[in-house]
Amino acid sequence: MPYFVYRFLPENKSKPLELVDSHDGYREAKQHVKELRAAYPDEDLHNFRLVFADNEKQARILLTTRREKPQIEEWEG
Repeated sequence: MPYFVYRFLPENKSKPLELVDSHDGYREAKQHVKELRAAYPDEDLHNFRLVFADNEKQARILLTTRREKPQIEEWEG
């Protein structure tokens, strides 16, 4: 499964995600994200994300699906 690198574009409501690249290896993908974040220092560091998925469609679903906040019981917190 490949690693996909996406750029979040929160100001663009019709297309909030832009596929930047995909990599077969984690190290190459992680390095690419680091380089992108360094190239755009004025932007939020979370504008570039790395996701591991079977295909581009699944990667988009993983990045756009909101996860529920975990329930913390009173004895845990």
